[in-house]
Amino acid sequence: MLMVIPGSEVSRHAELMDRAFRFRHAVFVGEKGWEDLRQPDGLERDRFDDGHAVHQLCMRGDEIVGYQRLLPTTRPHLLTDVLGDLCRRRPPRGARVFEWTRFCVARGHREMRPCGDSPFLELAQGVVEWGMASKVDTVTVAIDWRLMVIAMQLRFFVRPLGFPKRIGRDEVVALRMSFSRETLDAIQAARGTGAPVLAVAA
Repeated sequence: MLMVIPGSEVSRHAELMDRAFRFRHAVFVGEKGWEDLRQPDGLERDRFDDGHAVHQLCMRGDEIVGYQRLLPTTRPHLLTDVLGDLCRRRPPRGARVFEWTRFCVARGHREMRPCGDSPFLELAQGVVEWGMASKVDTVTVAIDWRLMVIAMQLRFFVRPLGFPKRIGRDEVVALRMSFSRETLDAIQAARGTGAPVLAVAA
């Protein structure tokens, strides 16, 4: 299951969120080489980790094996205020559009072709489940371009917003991705189960 922690509830889950921020730092700085994100305390946080953010943590027992964050595009977010050079034109914004960011899976849980109980698929399903429940049907993302193919195989409708740019060890591209019930069906088929993945933190 994915643990969902609204930004307004982060202080209630301080120890777990510190681990999540450390996990983000280990992946994005330690492995991917995004040096602009390096912090002396080893906790990767930014100004968008506020009360409007939605954090989703993929857990295996007590271990964090995946993480992602959703940000409303009606407020400042990465593609408007930090990574704007990835977009040839203004990225879509609105109440039904969120930014899907800081997507990462722990080393040892990554697969070239995700299937079964893969954290990758669990995270993807978490976005779609959360979006359908929240009347959100489109996300903008900045990800390594190779993940675009997997997203299309999972029936996300993908549209590039610009050209890839080298960030650390990644070739990052900005995308607009829309989803529907067909997307959820495709992810559940890949996982081999129709079970939901979201659990709100107590």
